[in-house]
Parts: sequence; C-alpha cells; structure tokens
Amino acid sequence: MNDNIRRNKILIVDDEMFNLDLLEIALSDLKNSKIIRATNGFQVLKTIENMDIDLIILDISMPELDGMKVLQKLKIEEETSYIPVIVVTSKTEDRYKALELGAEDFLSKPIDVIELRFRVNNLLRLKKYNDLQISFNQLLEEEVAKKENLLRNLAHVEQELELAREIQQSLIPKVYPKSDTLDVHGSCTPAFEVGGDYFDVFKTESGKYTIFIISDVSGHGFASALVSMQFRTLIRSKLISEHKTFSERIEEINNIMCSENEEASMFITGLFLRYCHETQVMEFINAGHHTPIGLENMDYSRGIPIGIQANMPFPTSTTHFTKGKQLLLYTDGIIEEENANNEMYGNRIYELKERTKLYSAKEQTQLILKAFNNFIERQKDDVTILIIKAI
Repeated sequence: MNDNIRRNKILIVDDEMFNLDLLEIALSDLKNSKIIRATNGFQVLKTIENMDIDLIILDISMPELDGMKVLQKLKIEEETSYIPVIVVTSKTEDRYKALELGAEDFLSKPIDVIELRFRVNNLLRLKKYNDLQISFNQLLEEEVAKKENLLRNLAHVEQELELAREIQQSLIPKVYPKSDTLDVHGSCTPAFEVGGDYFDVFKTESGKYTIFIISDVSGHGFASALVSMQFRTLIRSKLISEHKTFSERIEEINNIMCSENEEASMFITGLFLRYCHETQVMEFINAGHHTPIGLENMDYSRGIPIGIQANMPFPTSTTHFTKGKQLLLYTDGIIEEENANNEMYGNRIYELKERTKLYSAKEQTQLILKAFNNFIERQKDDVTILIIKAI
C-alpha cells in the first residue's frame, strides 16, 4: 500500500470478546481500513490520545467507564468532537441520550451486518470530507494570516472576495530569479475574483535549477482557488529539494493529491519544467496539459492530469535550451475564449507569438494579452501565460 494513502482507522469498543470478534469479521471486507480494539472506556481515551481515529463503534454497556461517559467526554473535547461515533445498544432510552450527546448514529443489538457496513461507509465518507475541509482551512489560515484582522471586519461578500483575489494574486511571482541565460515573464488573470490557474518560478535549494510550473485546476471560482493554493504549497515543498529525480517528485505530488481527492471530483493539468544552469538542459513533464509553443518539433511523452489516479508514471523529456530558444506556456482560457461572433482565439496565439518573438519576455506578455483582450467579447475563464527565453 502506498505510504501517502492513509488507512482508515476504525476503533471497535466492547467488553465482550465475542462481540469484538463479530464486529471485526463484519468489517473485514472494508477497503483501506484498519480495525483497532478496545475493551473498556479507559482504553478508548488512551487510544484516541495516541493515534488518529476515523470512526468509533461504541458499546454503551461497559463496567467502570461506560460508553455514555466516553461519548460525553469525546464530544466535549474540541480535538475529538469531529470523530464520528456509532453507539451500540438495545435500549431505546440509551439511543436518544446518545444522539443528544452528539453520537452520529446508532445500531441495535443484535447487529445487522449489512446495515453496519452501510452506516460505517457513509460516516467514513463524511469524515474524509470533513478532513479535507480542515486541510483547506489550515492552508487558507497560513496564506491569509497577515490579513486576518482586515478579513474579520469586512461586511460584504464582495469585499471578502476582493481580499481573496488579492491574496491569490500575491502568490503569483512579480520578481523572477536572476539568471544570465534566461529571460522570464508571466501573467495570471482569473475570470472571477479568484480562480484555479497558477504559475510559479523559483530556484531549488542549491540554485542549480530553476523550476517553472503552469497549471489549471478543473472548474472555476473559490473551490478551484482553494485547490490551487494547496497545490502551490505542495509544489514548493517538494520541488525545492534536489534529492530525488524530477519524475519521482511529480509522482509524489500526484499521489498526495489523489489521496485527498478519492472520487477524482477535481483534477489539475500542468506543465513542470526544470532548467539546469550548468548544462542549459531543460527537463519537461506534461500532466495532461497543452503542449507549450516552442516544442512543436520535440517528441515527448504526456502523463495524465494530477489527482486522478495514484501511482502513475510521469516520464521526463529533455532538450538543450540554448540562446535563441523560447517557450510560451499557457492555459486553455487564452485559446478557448470567443469574440462577439463566437470565434475562439485558438491558433491566433501561434501567429502572435511568432510576430512578437524578438521582444523581451515582458514585452511579449504585454503584447499578447493586449491583442487577446482586444479580440474577446468577455473573459469567461482564467487566462495564464508564461514566457521563457534563452538569452
């Protein structure tokens, strides 16, 4: 099992070994799950302290510290209140009291195995959704820490979205790593206040490589922006290191994104480039993205988008990126936007790139965006471009 995919930990609690055996057998077919036993309330509390539990199946009738007292303690404490609890009891009054204390569900004795599996699966899905929300919230807290006081005082949704836009735009590079052999410039314009497009340029720890990324999260708006910001943090933490191959790092990133996106409801197309300043060699990894302009005559492999399937290979292709060569990376917004006659911008981007290739990367960016904005009727999708010139 892949180390990046955490197994569901289900804690079953009963003072009768026979009942624990029945529960474990009933749950043995659950995929990617680990069953943990406890025979009394004190063991439950100790287990919760030592590991992350995803679901508790709790018998009410136990000596010393009974299930009701355990439930009450779990739901009072903020750290454990989010853990779903299914109580097991034969007494109607115990069911009502348990639900009042915060139990998510109950089962009657004797336990119906099919009913048990349905309820466990439903609550595990809910737990994963809650965990993902917590992860996103933590990421946002880190990114907006300097602007929290302002955000709390905003009274209108429009102001809140504007602040979110500023935060996301602050993550887009404004200054690029210095290089005697590269001229770089890019632009990212969301269709709404925030969006799912992202590009980045940064050097690795030793300065031996410069990393270039352009990506597009499926969908639009705030949800895509959350994923994009999470993706940026993950990219920076993984690709700044040089201890593994470029391909291995992208595979790690894909596995992590897949583990938080089990239903593949969102995915990310992206281009990942790594330029070696010593050898002037550029490495390419394409994860389901558009081929950059400037690589038309290069034969290279393309992988699937990030976040769809774990443990997939992402082959690396290389080329010498020497003086005179240049690349234009872009997201689909710039080629799919339409004018008043419903004509897409499409291949006009190739013609425009050819006409502007003698200009600097910054000038090219400005000229391309000016021509594009003059063409379209209204921007409906995020538009991102990144130009890299060897000088």
